[in-house]
Amino acid sequence: MPGEKSARRRGVLLVLVATVLWSMAGPFARLLAHLDIWTVMGWRALLGAVSIAVVGLIEWRRGRLDNAFGFGPLSPLVALLAMIAISAYTASVMTTTIADVMVIYATLPFVAAAIGFVINGERVSPRTLAAAVVALLGIVIMVASGLGSGRVLGQALSMLMTLAFAGMIVLQRRQPKASMIVVNCLGALGSGIFGLANSPLEPIGLHDFVILFVFGLTTIGLAFVIFMEGAKFIPSAEAGLISLLDVVLGPVWVFLAFGENPGLPTMVGGAIVLAAAVWRMAPELRRERVI
Repeated sequence: MPGEKSARRRGVLLVLVATVLWSMAGPFARLLAHLDIWTVMGWRALLGAVSIAVVGLIEWRRGRLDNAFGFGPLSPLVALLAMIAISAYTASVMTTTIADVMVIYATLPFVAAAIGFVINGERVSPRTLAAAVVALLGIVIMVASGLGSGRVLGQALSMLMTLAFAGMIVLQRRQPKASMIVVNCLGALGSGIFGLANSPLEPIGLHDFVILFVFGLTTIGLAFVIFMEGAKFIPSAEAGLISLLDVVLGPVWVFLAFGENPGLPTMVGGAIVLAAAVWRMAPELRRERVI
């Protein structure tokens, strides 16, 4: 149906835009590497929450939000998952390489597919299962390379972030009319309070504050809202697959700007995960060309 195709195109475009914004998180994190994790987590999330509120207010005043302040029965749980995802993501990019975070995040379509099967009854194809097994092999290779290097904590936080984010995608599909503006704002606010409550609360210079503001605006205030709105119109696994562009762009930005080399095992593991995800996506891409 024309209306369904239009909604699908809108969903794909929104998820793609959000992915590009997320890919810029690495450079922001490295520019703030001299600050402690809690300070970065707190201010990024708090400023992100303000950004979400402003974006939501603007969209509401323009009449583009049908249910701007809708709060469904699952919204408290989605907000909690948002808080976990936001907090774990910030902590992970500050404690391991960007490539590690992105490779683990690349398993999102498989995690989303598994949770979608359990919660929503979404069918998991044999192709998805096979790709997930291959992706798991790549993750094992990468994590094994991090043993003894101080990166395991960051890798574990990346896994937690991926799990929480996948849960958000799946649960939102069960209540598509609920406002993601509200749940993401609450999630970011909770993460900000949690981070600042554990930070030393030392004075922050104007330069660092501007970076934190842009960090929060792009990767929380805009990307989270745009992605979750787009995820309403396409299947959970497909939304995760489109976001794989982040896996490629994220490490590239920090390599070009800071020369961060993730190491051969991470590159090999990442290539395996990315290949598995692209192979899983191939049938959908062929159908899109036919359409």
